Amino acid sequence: MNATRILARRTPLIQFVGKRSIPETIDHAPRVHPASPSSSLPTSFKQYRESVANQHGPLATRSASSKSYFSPQPAPGEFFDRSELPARFGRLKWTAAEIDAVQSGGASALA
Repeated sequence: MNATRILARRTPLIQFVGKRSIPETIDHAPRVHPASPSSSLPTSFKQYRESVANQHGPLATRSASSKSYFSPQPAPGEFFDRSELPARFGRLKWTAAEIDAVQSGGASALA
């Protein structure tokens, strides 16, 4: 109950100048985006799907399976896991001085 009273007294800090007006003429006709690679709109959705809507893979080919597009094996020089990397990319062993510095919060490094 108290929260409702507090919120009822609240006034927004943003003040709009003038009355809200809706433009009388609004053009809703479809237009080509200024950054579009083509200068014309497609005549149908089917034409759009066949020509430019293939950014996520070919949409027209239905017979090929996803295995032909995505190989489960990494390419040469690519690795799926850190443990597969060469030893030079592995983690270095901690020295006793580093372990002591971490455990003491760095105080032993200054002493």
